[in-house]
Amino acid sequence: MTTNPRPPARVLRHGIDLVHVPRLREVMEGNPAFEERVFTAGERAYCRAKADPFPHFAARFAAKEAVLKALRRGISAEGSDGRLLEIEVVRAHGAPRLATSGLAARLVARGGADAAVLSLTHAGEYAMASVVWSEHRTTAGGPAEAVS
Repeated sequence: MTTNPRPPARVLRHGIDLVHVPRLREVMEGNPAFEERVFTAGERAYCRAKADPFPHFAARFAAKEAVLKALRRGISAEGSDGRLLEIEVVRAHGAPRLATSGLAARLVARGGADAAVLSLTHAGEYAMASVVWSEHRTTAGGPAEAVS
């Protein structure tokens, strides 16, 4: 008797974060090195081109936190060493999108993740980001194996 293997299940991954813009402004103004440790050159250029860069920095910081949450990691566990620089919000034209590198990219790829959908918003004193992507999982709960 032959049984048909089950197709990989799709697992939804979601992370969300809210940042208080005045608090981030205070941190950045009190510690100028923070900006280079957390934001890529592209993110810094984008935000600094704005009349008030801090809501834009806050939205990008929230996006980085949201990605780490979706990966079941966190800044408390990872620190703000290189991990935050491995997650970049890119916005050339149209909607912002995520670019990952290093360990962040490997963690995303390990689960067979599709392209992430990123949403950013900022209003008044708050900025928020939400990231969603789906992963292909085997029935055992691990990442799906590639089929050739």
